[in-house]
Amino acid sequence: MDQEDDTDASDYGGNCGFQLFNLDSPSLPILISVPHAGREYPAELLENLRIAPAELQRLEDRYADRLVTPAIAAGMPAIVARRARAWIDLNRGEDELDPEMVKGGINNRKIVGSAKMRGGLGLVPRRLIHSGDIWLHPFEAQDVEQRLSGFHRPYHQQVEQALLQMRDRFGIAVLVDIHSMPPLLPVGGFQPHIVIGDRFGQSAASLYSEMFLQRLKQIGVTAALNHPYPGDYILRRHGNVRKNIHAIQIEVDRALYLDSELREPASGLDATSTIITELLMLLAELAGGASMPMAAE
Repeated sequence: MDQEDDTDASDYGGNCGFQLFNLDSPSLPILISVPHAGREYPAELLENLRIAPAELQRLEDRYADRLVTPAIAAGMPAIVARRARAWIDLNRGEDELDPEMVKGGINNRKIVGSAKMRGGLGLVPRRLIHSGDIWLHPFEAQDVEQRLSGFHRPYHQQVEQALLQMRDRFGIAVLVDIHSMPPLLPVGGFQPHIVIGDRFGQSAASLYSEMFLQRLKQIGVTAALNHPYPGDYILRRHGNVRKNIHAIQIEVDRALYLDSELREPASGLDATSTIITELLMLLAELAGGASMPMAAE
């Protein structure tokens, strides 16, 4: 879903860094979110780089947006980030802003020192393993605030609004947060290629994750639940099982659909996107939505 695929999308509020699909009058209680596949890098970001620009691709869920192209083409509602994760991380809370990323430090802001923030992957990523610090200089406080007000907050406000509208219309809403992961090392001969996350049942009713796992087993795809990726801020913020709003994360092994360098789409993309589409369609049926036809291959 590069630029040539955007003709049926709406750009929320202008150049805000994300796009909406099929949300005008959704026929299903499912919302796809793709927060980390953005490939737009503003000039002010690139001008402050300490590392080579290509290294920033390691922060991306590289081409994870293309995993949901068939589902979107079939009419499934979605919100897809276009701005790169290096700009600001949509899967981190505002209280995970690393003080070292702000010139002059942080004043009057509550900060939770999460493990990911301490490791350099906070609200504004600070460092990469094997590459070190990303930026030449910290950013101005007003620059970070503009990223929050112009991108991070609108993204989450749109997710929240869409889920509430779906829940009010259908009695239920399910957010499916799509990510990709580097290949996991085998443990005891077990190597998951897809990891389903529901924060150990806190963000979604267990029947949805169980359905995903059962179907993946049927088609021969090795999958795990919550280990090592249970889901983060997006699931914590938007999942509310008591109010019948559920949030699930799907992590897909990049080796399934990218080349050997894990940089560009490869021959496995069509098969992998078909698997994800099928899971989403089954979820729609389980959640009470009307059955939808598979997109043409």
